[in-house]
Amino acid sequence: MEKLKTMKSAFTIDVECGVNIFMRDLFKVEMPPTERVVTNTKAIVQLLKKHDTKATFFVLGDVAKHFPGLVKDIAADGHEIGVHSNQHYQLFKLSREEAYKDTREAKDCIENVIGQKVNGYRAPAFSILPKNSWALEMLADSGFSYDSSIMPAKAARYGWPGFSRQIIQVQLPGNKSIIEFPLSISSVFGKEIPACGGGYLKWFPYWFTAKAFNHINETQPANLYMHPYEIDTVRYPDYYYAEIKKLSLLRQAKMSLLQVNKSTVYNKLDLLLKNFSFDTMQHIIDDYKARHAIAAVPMEQFLS
Repeated sequence: MEKLKTMKSAFTIDVECGVNIFMRDLFKVEMPPTERVVTNTKAIVQLLKKHDTKATFFVLGDVAKHFPGLVKDIAADGHEIGVHSNQHYQLFKLSREEAYKDTREAKDCIENVIGQKVNGYRAPAFSILPKNSWALEMLADSGFSYDSSIMPAKAARYGWPGFSRQIIQVQLPGNKSIIEFPLSISSVFGKEIPACGGGYLKWFPYWFTAKAFNHINETQPANLYMHPYEIDTVRYPDYYYAEIKKLSLLRQAKMSLLQVNKSTVYNKLDLLLKNFSFDTMQHIIDDYKARHAIAAVPMEQFLS
C-alpha cells in the first residue's frame, strides 16, 4: 500500500521497564529493570525492520547498565540512541545538581556502551515545565544538541501550555541554545491532547491516530512516542499484584486501566509504519533545517 503521506515523522521509543518503575514509584520497592524491557524492545526493533524504518530509542542509563547488549544491538541496526535520564526520576523533583548528575551519568554510560556521541534527550514523563525551565540549560551544558521533552499543552501530570508546537531553537542565557522538538498535539472535542503516542495509542482507535497524523503532517513532522511496556501483554509478576492488593479498591480499579487495550497497540504500530513515513529524530531535525529556517526563540518568550 502506498504511504498516505510523504512527509516523514519521528518514531521514538522511551526504553524503560514498566515493572521496576511501577514497583519503585508506586510501592517504594527498589529493583533492577527486568528482562521484559529486552523482549518488548526487540519486538519493536523487529517491527521497524519489517518496514525498513529507523527510529530513535531514548534509553535509560539503568537499562544500558543492566542490558548493554540490547543497546549495542539497537545502535548496530542503524537506529539513533538518545538519553532518557539515568533512573527515571522526574526532573522537576530534582535539584539542578541532582538533575545534572543523573543526566551526566546516563549520557556517559550510554556513550560508553555504544562507542559514539549521543545528541538527543527526553525527560521522564515529559518533566520539563516552566517551573524547571533551567533543565534546558542543563542539557545544553551537558552536550546535547536537541531535546524532545516538552508537551505544549496541559496534561494531568505534565505540560507547558503556550510553548511552541514547531521545532525551534531555544535561545538560553550565556549565548547557549538547544533545539526543541515538542510532542505532537491534536484536538478532541475541543481538548488538546498528545494523540500521537503513549497511552493514547491504547485508548483511541487506529483511525483516530491516523487522522491526527494526517492533520499534523499538513504543516510539520509529527512526533510519535511510545514505551516497550505498551506492547507487553504478558501478565506482570505475582509480586506486582501482591502490592496492588494492598491499595484501596478505587486505586486498584485505576491501576487496572493501565492494561486496557494493550493487545491493540502492536497492530496499530504496524499500520502506522505501513501507512506513514518515519525516521530518526536527528534525521527529521536535519531535514527540517534543510527545508525551513528553524526559528530562534528566547526562552523568556515562553515564561511570561
